[in-house]
Amino acid sequence: MASPKSDYDVIMVGGGINGLATAAYLQKSGLSVAVFERRDESGTFCATEELLHPGVKLNLHASLLLTHYGPAYVDLELERFGLELLRPPGAEFAYFYPFLDGNAVLFSGRDARETYEAWKRISPKDAETYRKIVNFFGPMMPGMFQGGFDGKQTDETFLAMLDLYEKLPIFPKDWLWMTGVEFVDTIFENEQIKVAVLSYPATSGVDGIASRLVGPLMVLNFLLMFTCEGGYTARGGSHGLTHSLVRCFVHHGGKIFYNCPVEKVTIENNQAKGVVLSKLACYPEAVFTASRAVISDLSAKPTFFGLIGEEHLPVAARAQLKRFDYRGSTLFTNYYVMDERPNFACSERFPEVNNTFVYNFGAETMDDVARLIDGCMVRNLPPDPPIVWGAAFNYAIADPTQAPPGQYTLLAWAIVPYELRPLGGPEVWDTLRESYADKVEDVMVQYLPNLKTHKIARYVNTPHDYVRRNPHCGGNMHPSGSVTEAQFWSWKPFAGCGAPKTPIDSFYISQSTGVANYTNLGAAYSAASGVMEDLGIARPDWWKAKAFDGATELLRRQGVTQRFSVD
Repeated sequence: MASPKSDYDVIMVGGGINGLATAAYLQKSGLSVAVFERRDESGTFCATEELLHPGVKLNLHASLLLTHYGPAYVDLELERFGLELLRPPGAEFAYFYPFLDGNAVLFSGRDARETYEAWKRISPKDAETYRKIVNFFGPMMPGMFQGGFDGKQTDETFLAMLDLYEKLPIFPKDWLWMTGVEFVDTIFENEQIKVAVLSYPATSGVDGIASRLVGPLMVLNFLLMFTCEGGYTARGGSHGLTHSLVRCFVHHGGKIFYNCPVEKVTIENNQAKGVVLSKLACYPEAVFTASRAVISDLSAKPTFFGLIGEEHLPVAARAQLKRFDYRGSTLFTNYYVMDERPNFACSERFPEVNNTFVYNFGAETMDDVARLIDGCMVRNLPPDPPIVWGAAFNYAIADPTQAPPGQYTLLAWAIVPYELRPLGGPEVWDTLRESYADKVEDVMVQYLPNLKTHKIARYVNTPHDYVRRNPHCGGNMHPSGSVTEAQFWSWKPFAGCGAPKTPIDSFYISQSTGVANYTNLGAAYSAASGVMEDLGIARPDWWKAKAFDGATELLRRQGVTQRFSVD
């Protein structure tokens, strides 16, 4: 277009999945919205590409799709726009953790009693502790999760949460001052149960499970999540979610500008008025105006120090942003294609695992957990031997279209630090790429023996590769920054901001730190709700879905009824 339209109600900076979902909500509600994306494709962290050989599809970041947990799945009619969520047909469990002694800790994705019965095979006492937790929280679950999307996370709601948790007798009275590791160590007895319970929250970053307040909440979130529904992949790969959001947004009249990095947000009298594009954009230095709102889908520092500029920020915001934290863990990724279905060593005693989409491995004891946290948080050195703990996925057993006939794809995310200061900086990952991948593989084949004999090819993605693709993530596995108490609840992304609102009038953010998987589009739901409320626009009749509506429907089609408690 020689002369593109330059005036919109709302401008979104960044075309990630939460940016797209926010834009789609607002566009479908009748506002005119434009999205400006730096790259030539949306969804940087929700991408699927053929990097090994034709027909082998690799999901380059988002792999466990929990979109069906959030209201956006139903409100935006993502199935209508091509999103098809899949997991292995007839899978009894959503997640498992194998051990070298042949044991496996299993987590159901549909029925709390299934998890309870599986745990009794390992530790009857810990199974009873699990039963008490889910029986207490299970009846509240839909409302609790909906509150995370729809409610405002204020100091008042924080205190209400504390009051609620104190009513569960097994909760330690000082849980608020415990790390996630201490919390699990206190309430569970069996070493393997402890390691397995901690393994999934660690996929949100070991900075989270190592922190106070957030750590116990991450553990609780994990235990409750796998009483109701597990994660899925999308037909054709994770990027199917991105495609569905783009189709929805464009169908309702939205406009996406690709290859259009934004240089700055224009501010007048502390109010966001529009954007100016970069000299490198398809429309160099073009000016676009927004009459109602500007929203950033970037993380905190690039948003406020880059797009806004320090001169427009109050002193308190500048001080908070100076210490905004991207530290913690990130992901080192081994991708594989095999010519035989993955066959786990523990399947001799737990045959269910060979039909399970998501798993984790590497830490055998709580001492291994401490070694991982120490390497990432203290020494800034990758654990050797590696502990995976970023999660692993058997894509092709859930979606055969992600590999040619007779082939199977899988991924293993090893949690590592990003900076590697003792070794010379993050660029060292380019040198370590293959040697560290070999170490990950040496650990992996102990749990998955036929990987060694049936591997066709391997592709490696380092933490520095992720930053090259998406510089605003700051090296953290989650682009919104470290998951710590200082960047959580009413203090996200920093104290005094109150996401999705910001210190700048008519300016919002759709990236915010929390304990939930960002593919549930919760940040988008909150951002769109905040904009609509400030504009005084009532939600349309179609904007009415609640948490788990999509999950309940998916299970209903499989002939399964969710069971949120054991009894």
